[in-house]
Amino acid sequence: MAVGLLVEEQRGEIAEAWRRAVSEELGGEEAIGFAVGPLLRELSLALRGDAPPGRAARGADGLLRCGVLVRSGAPPARVAREFKLLHRALWDTLRRAGRIVAIDERRAADEWLDEALAAALERLERVRMRIDLLEHGPAVIAPARGAGVATPRPGALRPPPLPSQRAAATPPPLPGAAAAPWPPGE
Repeated sequence: MAVGLLVEEQRGEIAEAWRRAVSEELGGEEAIGFAVGPLLRELSLALRGDAPPGRAARGADGLLRCGVLVRSGAPPARVAREFKLLHRALWDTLRRAGRIVAIDERRAADEWLDEALAAALERLERVRMRIDLLEHGPAVIAPARGAGVATPRPGALRPPPLPSQRAAATPPPLPGAAAAPWPPGE
């Protein structure tokens, strides 16, 4: 419970330390930038046991909400590295503030952050699978002959035949034009 209160008190400093570490060590666009604030809030609620009544029954609800805020185009390795920096920012900030954290409380916070990482990576994988499905479409596999699939009997309903290529090349004669000489005046 004490670590949850400390995280809530130091949330802004932890987020700022994380942003500095990401810009110095990784550079580029942040993958979990929008999720850091809500992640720290959910972490403090989980560690304090102060989850609202509707949220207490669904333990992973906060993780799912935070996972939605992770940039979907980010590579999984980038997300993992940013979570590593979030771990470091959390403990460095609390240490600089002179806070002493028991090992079991630290383990609980680390496990919660690891679960948040797993939830974020699972969501990224589901998003990528959906994108692949939309881009490439589902694989269509033709059924094997004789595998219990009924084949149509001869003479069953079939679509009408297509017109032949030769018939389409010559247009039909115009009415009354067969008797007229061509070109006129000959």
